[in-house]
Amino acid sequence: MEAAKERFAGANSLALTVEEFERGYPNLAEAVTGYTSFLKSKNKRAKYALAPRLLLGMIEDDGRYDMLRLFLKSPDAWSAKRKEFEDVLQQALKANYERLLASELYSEAIALEHGRNAVALFRWLGLNTSIYPELPKFLPLKPKNPKGPRKAVDVEPPFPPMSVDEIASILGDQFRDDFRAFEATELRGTTKIVGFRYLMSYIRLNPTSYSDALLCALSGGGKERCDAPAIKSVIDECETAMKSSGAFAAVTVAGLMRNCSHLLEHLSELPNRSYPHFSRRYKKFTHVPAASASVTDLGFPETANLTGAARLRVSMKVISDAAMDVLQKHVSFFKAAEPLRLGIATGIPEDVRAACRAISTVVRAEILSFERTGKSRFSRYGDHSNSIAVNASLELMAEPETWRRAGLGELVPDVVSLEFQQIVTLVHCCIGATNPPLMAAKIVFCCDTGWNRQPIEDILPEVYQFRLMDEVGIACASFVEVFKNRAGHLVQTLLEHSELSGIRAADAVAAWEEAERAESWGDCDQRSMVGYTSPAYVALELIRPLVEPLDGYTKNRRVHERFFKSISLAGGVSLNTRDIATTFASGPLATPGLTFKLIRKSYLQMMFRVVDTVESLRTDANHAGTGGLLPVYLNSPDIIRELEQSTRFFQNAIQSLIVAEVGKPLEFLMAPEEHTWFYNLARVSGVASAVGYGVSTPVAGPPAFRFTPSDEQLRSLVAISKSLDFEEKTADPRRWSLIGVPLRGFTKAIFAKLKSAGMSRLLNRITEKFDDDLRQGFVALTPLNLSGAIK
Repeated sequence: MEAAKERFAGANSLALTVEEFERGYPNLAEAVTGYTSFLKSKNKRAKYALAPRLLLGMIEDDGRYDMLRLFLKSPDAWSAKRKEFEDVLQQALKANYERLLASELYSEAIALEHGRNAVALFRWLGLNTSIYPELPKFLPLKPKNPKGPRKAVDVEPPFPPMSVDEIASILGDQFRDDFRAFEATELRGTTKIVGFRYLMSYIRLNPTSYSDALLCALSGGGKERCDAPAIKSVIDECETAMKSSGAFAAVTVAGLMRNCSHLLEHLSELPNRSYPHFSRRYKKFTHVPAASASVTDLGFPETANLTGAARLRVSMKVISDAAMDVLQKHVSFFKAAEPLRLGIATGIPEDVRAACRAISTVVRAEILSFERTGKSRFSRYGDHSNSIAVNASLELMAEPETWRRAGLGELVPDVVSLEFQQIVTLVHCCIGATNPPLMAAKIVFCCDTGWNRQPIEDILPEVYQFRLMDEVGIACASFVEVFKNRAGHLVQTLLEHSELSGIRAADAVAAWEEAERAESWGDCDQRSMVGYTSPAYVALELIRPLVEPLDGYTKNRRVHERFFKSISLAGGVSLNTRDIATTFASGPLATPGLTFKLIRKSYLQMMFRVVDTVESLRTDANHAGTGGLLPVYLNSPDIIRELEQSTRFFQNAIQSLIVAEVGKPLEFLMAPEEHTWFYNLARVSGVASAVGYGVSTPVAGPPAFRFTPSDEQLRSLVAISKSLDFEEKTADPRRWSLIGVPLRGFTKAIFAKLKSAGMSRLLNRITEKFDDDLRQGFVALTPLNLSGAIK
């Protein structure tokens, strides 16, 4: 087929031929030859030579670009007016990308690559000649899709940012000049001032004595003194208003207010100015991790009426089953094609024999090309021997019925006639693993083990390091190296015995566990003991016959050193690095947003329900270091709800243990070992004395818990409660579950006991006084260090 002679399918129909290009655009053809002469790679030279021919194919078919076509045919005659063609050339380059994408002959990535190659070529011509129009440094071909500062575009913000001119009318020309100077000196000046513009809008709509003092100080009035706590209070109030509106993400609001602090600090340090003193360190801005997503957010129809853990389990099963189904179909197709790979097509009816002979001819010619050149025969650099027979067979293979008669109809799409790319894909499915089955095997393995994508792709060709009676050991390259060093002389034993038992099995497991404790492998490398009945093992065994023959079709050493590899028209035999979204076109696996990272998060959230604690989850996460488990894995709404339930459990438990009459010290009624645990918790948190433990007296065991409801003790208890409120959003999940949850229940229990005894007014009075002192900066919250930032 003629299309097979081009580097990319569809090039004949969309691009000018080489003869038409050289005859109609001789100057441009010569310039393109000069540009490609700088490229060492033949593949790159072919791509950059094709890009302008694709562009010219579009220009000649579209009447809007007739003048540009005349210019490109004789650029010397029009060089004096080259600036007049800058805009139309940019429009043509964008239209070229849209045409390639709409043709459906190219993927989005390949269409974008051709479009960018054309842009790069004409940008070079504009800079290095005085004939062609110049292009800007950056010419986007497709619209950007940034996340932006808005959390929900359908929610109106509470107030728009104030314009700079309006700020100048309020604060004066001197402030405007200093404001502009700050914008000019900052690398991202425009974004650095947006926060202050929002702050000014908030002050205009919600004036207070503090905000009036701040405006007076910034305008240089000097009549009213504005101290740092007042400035911090204004920023806090604006931050609260923006968060409560729901129009912004929490991290965006924190960034905007942080920019305000930077600006006010900068102004206070300017010489010969009377701006109020402020430091960005006065206002604490911590990273607020977003709620972690899971596969439940993908909205599979099978999970419509489910919630919580059941929805998570069913979602994971839907993904795993869909991937296993894809893998099994490709394995079945590969097994059915074995006689055709070997050239055995005898003893069958004539009509079936013709179909099998045609497919076998192309499959064996493709295998021969890979063995000789490492490239597909349908690529520019492949082996093109026996072209007459191959082209005749390709014509017959374009009919879907040919594949069905040969017993290979399982993967054939339901179309009237197969495109060239579809035929080549089916031929490669007969030879070995293509992208879809390889990706499906990785997905099944990830769903069953929770491995990251990179460690999965780094699995060695010798997949199993040893076999036991009921499971096998699988690991990444760096862990395998540590394991073999620990195993020593056992390595030969592992190689000689297909299955270990008795003493050999015990020695292998001991060496494996010793390698785990060594923790000298990479932070992100992983290892697992996988059972013979697990989906991960089944997937590896299914994909193995499809990947092992591919080593004979390439000399790439890196490909030989990895288990997962695939065959394709463009790349030959290579390591598959495509994403899930670009591999599957339909079914659950084509759901937007499905990634390996999302599957791993969901796996860890599901395992958390099994092991109950974050510390135990570290083993399932396969993290070597103690700080490796990221908080984002445990920020799902379900996990947060369960932690709140734990808080209520601790509150109820402590309330039932507190015995005393109001007005007298409260005491715990519990066993000594439980009392010791609560005491140690209070000591670790640094709040032992505030919650009633006398820690100054050296005692062998924990001192008795005695909480006297005095004003001072109640104020300390309020401070702890406020600290918990402040640190809950930024707390490390492990620290919060071990310290924050029990401490929250501890404080709630005492408050409930006091309120039930009629002390609500006293508590409200002390709380209001503490809030006022905190707002004015007279007191500071107790640092509980639940985020783990302080070492």
